[in-house]
Amino acid sequence: MALETAGAADERQPEPRRLHHITRIDIEPSEAHPRRHPTHGWQVRARRDGKRLSKFFADAKHDGREGALDEALAYRDRLLDSIPDEPQKPRKAWSNTGVVGLSVREKDEGPTPKLYVQLNWVNADGKRKAGSYSVEKWGLRRALWNGCLKLYRERQAAGYPVEEPHVMFARAQEPFQDQIAEEIRTERAAERAKAERAEVEQAAVETPAARPEPRRFESRADALAHEEATMRRLEDALFS
Repeated sequence: MALETAGAADERQPEPRRLHHITRIDIEPSEAHPRRHPTHGWQVRARRDGKRLSKFFADAKHDGREGALDEALAYRDRLLDSIPDEPQKPRKAWSNTGVVGLSVREKDEGPTPKLYVQLNWVNADGKRKAGSYSVEKWGLRRALWNGCLKLYRERQAAGYPVEEPHVMFARAQEPFQDQIAEEIRTERAAERAKAERAEVEQAAVETPAARPEPRRFESRADALAHEEATMRRLEDALFS
C-alpha cells in the first residue's frame, strides 16, 4: 500500500499547497496479500467537533488520476466551507507537578487508564529524551522521586542548571497531597497487618502446641488391657 502526501516526490504530484486534507492512496496485491483488491484514488479527510469526515474518490470512477483529484479538490473546498473552523485549543502545559519536565499522566491501557510519572529532558547533544515510571508499580511518591532523581542526573550530566532532587521532590508532591496521604495510610495498614502476621507466626514457632503426656500404667498387664480395649473400640467403629 502506498500513501502519497503533499511531500511525496512524484512528477505527477500537484502543488503541495493544494493537497491539504487530501491523501493519495495506491493499494496493489502483494506476495503477502495476493487477493488484495487494487485500490487507487484520493482520500479527503477532515475533523471537526471530534467527528471524522472522510470520502474516497477512485480513479476508475472519475476518468483517471487527474479527474479523481479534481473531484477530491472540489469536495474538499465545499466541505471546509460548510463547517466552521475549529478553535485552537490552548496547549496543555507539560508539567502539572511544578517541576519542569515532570508530569503525572494517564495512559489508556486495557479497561482502565493507568497513571504514570512522565519526564522529558534535553541531553548534552541537544536531543530531547523522555521516560516514565508506573505509579501502579512504584507508588506515586516513589515514582515522583524516581523522576526527580532521573532529571537531576541527566541534566547534571548534560551540564545544565538543575535543582537538587529533594527540592524538586518536595514541590512535585504538593498538587497530589490527597492521593499521597491515602497512599501512606494504605502502606501503613499493610505494614501493620504484615507485622501482626509475623508476630503470630513467630509465637507459633516459639511455643509449639502442647502435646498430651503419654498415659502411664502401673503394670504391663494394665497396658496390654488398655491396648486391647482400644483395638476393640476401633474394630467396633470400623465393622459394626
